[in-house]
Amino acid sequence: MRVDAVFAVVVVAIASSLALPGCSKRVAVQHVDPNGPVEVVIPEHGAYTGAFMDFGDEEDDVTLETIEDFETMVGKHQAIIASSSYWGEQSFPTDNLNVIWRHGSLPLVFWSPWDKPYEEDRGPGKFNLNEIIAGTWDAYIDKWADAARDFGHPLIVVFGVEMNGTWFPWSGAYYGGAEWDKEHNNWKGPQTFRTAYRHVVDRVRLIIRARIMSIGWV
Repeated sequence: MRVDAVFAVVVVAIASSLALPGCSKRVAVQHVDPNGPVEVVIPEHGAYTGAFMDFGDEEDDVTLETIEDFETMVGKHQAIIASSSYWGEQSFPTDNLNVIWRHGSLPLVFWSPWDKPYEEDRGPGKFNLNEIIAGTWDAYIDKWADAARDFGHPLIVVFGVEMNGTWFPWSGAYYGGAEWDKEHNNWKGPQTFRTAYRHVVDRVRLIIRARIMSIGWV
């Protein structure tokens, strides 16, 4: 994860369930200016807590009601709130991130190169890693990065979550798996994902670097 002058997130603990039965009191949240300057720092004690809540089948139906209901259930304000942005939508989730940011939480986005229908255990489709590496989707990546820059606030982005499994189409198992790549001195599957990851991250960083905001990559 890259550490910039105004954005340092080193310890991230995402606790998806901390159920406290019988807790019905709304959690008090300190109200801050969502457009003011912000610095995300390492906590002096403990760790940040966050959650990946039930935002629907496509994990992008972010509502304040869902967030508040979850925080009431667990009895704790969530410092980090996760949602998804599938490539099949060809858009940046500005509205979702604004809901999270204005709530006083740091957005975490699972940015997944996944096409409709969003079904697991299918092989690569049009967003396959080789096409990403070849630059086929650079225009979309640049558009997404432009929108992230316009959003103007820190966020965490996870590109290609759970790439070590076999249920998502960006899994290295579909790109040579454990076949050895002599040129890169690595297995072909992991190396292909690594190359695609670097391609995406480098393009986004090139676009947003002129703006005083930051993306932490996971």
